[in-house]
Amino acid sequence: VSLNTGFQVNLKEIENGQIAQAKVNPGLGFSAAFGVDAATDFNAEVELVSYRGTVDFRTVDGVATAYVPNEDVTLNALMMNGYYKFDPVNHARFKLGGGLGYSQYILTDTNSARHRGQGLVYQIKAVGEYDLAPTVGFLFEGGYLGTSNIDVDLSASTVSRVSALRGLTFGTGLKSRF
Repeated sequence: VSLNTGFQVNLKEIENGQIAQAKVNPGLGFSAAFGVDAATDFNAEVELVSYRGTVDFRTVDGVATAYVPNEDVTLNALMMNGYYKFDPVNHARFKLGGGLGYSQYILTDTNSARHRGQGLVYQIKAVGEYDLAPTVGFLFEGGYLGTSNIDVDLSASTVSRVSALRGLTFGTGLKSRF
């Protein structure tokens, strides 16, 4: 089991033929994973992630907007990950891998309306771990996360957005082995 936080993502939207891109200021990020040693050098895990942030900067058709709306972005995902593991020294290991999963995307606009959609999410990650005790370790990770194009619709509206999130994730945390 591990817990960690941190991300920096960018949002790309297509609404009524216009392409908008936005930088998302990171808010609270969280992930929890449960994994097993599937083989000597391979780990598999199920990971639940939630990233939240606010839109900071937006361009529409390549032109920066003078008004940046106060919009909140949330991405929740359930991932299946696999890692190749390196054990160069005692009490430390490095893992390289990635995963694929299902995501729910929510954009809360300035009128508090929630635009929702679901789609695929993928990631590639590098993880470093150091044992603090026989069953507890410290970890640091960095990676790249992206979503497929997600059809985001507002209830009772004809407006639809196609949205995609892509960006870097990073975090630190603790790992407990059972």
